[in-house]
Amino acid sequence: MIRWQRGPWLVAYALLLTLSVIRGPVFSSDHEAAVARLGEDIRYLSSDELEGRGVGTAGLEKAADYIRGRFKSLGIDTTAGADVAMTPFPITVGSEVAKQKTYLKLKGPRGEECSLSLGEEYQPLTASGAEPKTADVVFAGYGISAPNLNYDDYQGADVAGKVVVVIRREPQQGNEQSVFDGTRDSIHASFNAKVQAASKAGAAAILLVNDPFTTSKEQKDELSRAGAIGRGPGRVPFAHLKQAVVDNMLRQTPIKAGDKELTSIAAVAASIDETLTPLTQPLPGWTAQFAFAFETITDEVSNVAAVIEGEGPLADETIVIGAHYDHVGYGSSGSLRPGARVVHNGADDNASGTAAVMELARRYSTRDAKPARRLLFIGFTAEERGLLGSNHYLNNPLFPLENTVAMLNFDMIGHVDVGGLQLNGVSSAKEFPAIVEKLSEGLDFTVIPAAMAGGSDHAGFYRRNIPFLFFFTGITETYHTPDDDFETIDVEGVAKTIDFAERVLDEIIAMPARPEFTKMQGESRRRRASTFLGIRPDFSTPDGGGVRCAEVTPESPAAKADIRVGDVITKIGDFDVTNMMGLMSTLGKFKGGDQVKIVVRRGAEVLTLDVTLATPGGAP
Repeated sequence: MIRWQRGPWLVAYALLLTLSVIRGPVFSSDHEAAVARLGEDIRYLSSDELEGRGVGTAGLEKAADYIRGRFKSLGIDTTAGADVAMTPFPITVGSEVAKQKTYLKLKGPRGEECSLSLGEEYQPLTASGAEPKTADVVFAGYGISAPNLNYDDYQGADVAGKVVVVIRREPQQGNEQSVFDGTRDSIHASFNAKVQAASKAGAAAILLVNDPFTTSKEQKDELSRAGAIGRGPGRVPFAHLKQAVVDNMLRQTPIKAGDKELTSIAAVAASIDETLTPLTQPLPGWTAQFAFAFETITDEVSNVAAVIEGEGPLADETIVIGAHYDHVGYGSSGSLRPGARVVHNGADDNASGTAAVMELARRYSTRDAKPARRLLFIGFTAEERGLLGSNHYLNNPLFPLENTVAMLNFDMIGHVDVGGLQLNGVSSAKEFPAIVEKLSEGLDFTVIPAAMAGGSDHAGFYRRNIPFLFFFTGITETYHTPDDDFETIDVEGVAKTIDFAERVLDEIIAMPARPEFTKMQGESRRRRASTFLGIRPDFSTPDGGGVRCAEVTPESPAAKADIRVGDVITKIGDFDVTNMMGLMSTLGKFKGGDQVKIVVRRGAEVLTLDVTLATPGGAP
């Protein structure tokens, strides 16, 4: 059964389309063998040996070698244009503390000065610059501003230009009845929420100390990794301290709670937990002198490609069949469990799509006749870092983009059994709807007509006026977690998706004229976006129900505001958001730098988050 998500363009297309009789899917003759091959490919690509195929890992290069080896074993040309498009190119993979430019000194009320040990007593997490600063120190509780919950550590406090010491996470973590989402972390527990609150209050820097609830449970007081929340202009310098450092400060300058003097972080946290009353107050005589600096770490990555040349009058026209083969490695960037420093194997995302590209390459390389058009099979790299591999190809194409007539993208096709196949881009070419309808026999999938907004490697091709089809089976609970393992994959469903894609590709190859590019509903010929939020919408969200976030770009305005995957955006500023068109239209009313309130539905909760929009330059 084919399902068409409703859109105003559907009525026009309906006049052109006729339903085919459902006769069941047409499989390749060696379907069972294909399932076995796909299982082998997905299992290897998502094995622990490949380290989650993260940028900067040896596993990513092993994956590239595997794909390259598979292409070569088929006798397909993997050298065409290698001097430009397939050569390694540098990207930023992270940052590390510039030790020679980084220090933190605390000066106490007795005049003593203590230089803290980097990596042992403190760890910078972010920096807005390396210039030295000296400022008075204020204790600011949990660093939370939540007036809607009748709790605000910054209310009435003078922290402008001062360094604030704040406790990690939030009060009453062991209390099921806590206003801070019971025993679960609420949005106020995140690093980004604390940065936003401190920045709004005018603080010069944040010194974070682990909460006693967590450290007593885990029996350890560990520092976060360097650069855990990014860096850049406008970010408040942020460092993590050991509890012993802050306890030493409080022994000399206790926190006053009524007639009590609290001389440890544990005592302060217990008092706030009991009364849910902020204890923000200056630490007289204490100053912090600091400079936090980071250096950029770069690495070289590469796309992997193979070419089957066409034959006949259309041989110079190219169809790209692509998938990204990278993932998020050990979860340092992009994980939805950022605290889990373990391999994120990415079986669905995107070992499944990579296996599809290799399988299609095998099928076309073993045919007796050459295709009428050139087929270019590409494994893109660094998609998880912002479509870097596909953008690199578009800037250095193997074959002229003006003769590239279509792009088929496979990204997460491993869960047909969960959400069915979702097909995007059908309205990007005049002829695609009829092709899809003709071949829809016996396959349960949904056509997504919404205006695309990026999110995977087809985006750049579409912006170059190249029609695309995006094969996708939806976001599941394993998405960007360590649980995205081979055992969860519906390999049979992957094979059925490839069978369908092969039939679609055959139709495009055989077209007497190139597909006619059409702008998808709601988009103009010129990119009008003046703002960048940093989400990938779930295009299958029912119309009228808001816009569900299928992905949140790391370090984007959305991520900094703690908008999460699964959140449904229902309002931006004073404007209701009911669908994708409404989201795009509403964002167009603002510009980069504007601060807006965004209302999201998160499960049974309705939350209002403060978001500072950015400009879209360089953003995916």
